[in-house]
Amino acid sequence: MIKLAYKLRRSDFELNVNEQLPATGVTAIYGHSGCGKSSLLRCIAGLESPNSAYLQVNGEVWEDSEKQIYLPTHKRPIGYVFQEASLFEHLSVIKNLNFGATRCGKPQAQKALDQAVELLGIEGLLNRMPDSLSGGEKQRVAIARALAVCPELLLMDEPLASLDIRRKREILPFLERLHRELDIPVLYVSHSPAEVRRLADYLVIMDEGKVIASGDIKTTQHHLLEDEGY
Repeated sequence: MIKLAYKLRRSDFELNVNEQLPATGVTAIYGHSGCGKSSLLRCIAGLESPNSAYLQVNGEVWEDSEKQIYLPTHKRPIGYVFQEASLFEHLSVIKNLNFGATRCGKPQAQKALDQAVELLGIEGLLNRMPDSLSGGEKQRVAIARALAVCPELLLMDEPLASLDIRRKREILPFLERLHRELDIPVLYVSHSPAEVRRLADYLVIMDEGKVIASGDIKTTQHHLLEDEGY
């Protein structure tokens, strides 16, 4: 399980979440813009300074504010995919990927990198520079780089939000393939019901900094709004 409890207070917002999530498959964190989805993901990554925090992943405590336990972001075995690809523009695709593999620092790093390249279908992009890639290609490279760090947990913060419908349709089959073939738990932030229905096993619905519903996608998807499918 992934056990988490965070309280984060700002002048105009308060995050208050206490959940147990499955450490398998894709957990979608869903809600409208500003409801706290990305803030929660940043807390899990160690990028926020909450008022109180607890995070346990598969029995290992990464953070416990009461016991003053805090695993720094760079030591957390996570991969993080942002809305924008955020590639190193001065490095080729393969060098971007090797940067991730170097951070892994494990014997299986090359195997993880090779698997990510194959799963995301970017073999033909390895020698190209980021400025020559389409938005969908950049995001596939960004996901591969996140996987190259050999993560125990993959965080994805609206990875399709910056793409047009055509690019979303292009990349979703690759995300579905990752879902089928990788044994890494994924926390997937989205405000798109179409993405959630296609990808999620478990659903967490947020509103105004709180979880208002959570559970297996089959029992919770009635909370989703309607929108365009991809």
